[in-house]
Amino acid sequence: MLNINRRGNIMNFLLLISVIGLLFFGCSRGPEPIDYGKDACAACKMTIMDNKYAAEIVTKKGKVYKFDAIECLFNFKAKNLKEEDIFSEWVCDFSDPGKLINLRKAYFLHTEAFQSPMGLDVLAVATKDKVKEIQTKYGGHIMNYNEVRDFAIQRKMMNEMEMKH
Repeated sequence: MLNINRRGNIMNFLLLISVIGLLFFGCSRGPEPIDYGKDACAACKMTIMDNKYAAEIVTKKGKVYKFDAIECLFNFKAKNLKEEDIFSEWVCDFSDPGKLINLRKAYFLHTEAFQSPMGLDVLAVATKDKVKEIQTKYGGHIMNYNEVRDFAIQRKMMNEMEMKH
């Protein structure tokens, strides 16, 4: 049988382990605020300036990569990360500048009415109604996650081929 002091020490130790576990595993792996004008894009190294187009990747290890545009995110991801290493992906809501929304749940519009920092001209918003509203006013093509990813990677490949010629 344990004496009271020893039992108290064991209980304190278990409580400490529980608190540490909650702090470690309970931490949010959501987006980290972007410091516009100071943070650099992980892909192109340009300073992130525009709070309507910035994006982020958070890995399962908690590493945060920040990007000045969605095409930088997709191109960086294609070259540097495995899908299974990614915890979450975020993009700024064009209609609510600076607010990061889940990239997989976003609605996208490719329109030349607005120029993104790297020239892909794809914006993201949180709702279907908002993307349709912007499309009605400015034109463009509504895209899903996979279409934007493929478009960004394809555009990068075309630009690289043009530079070789």
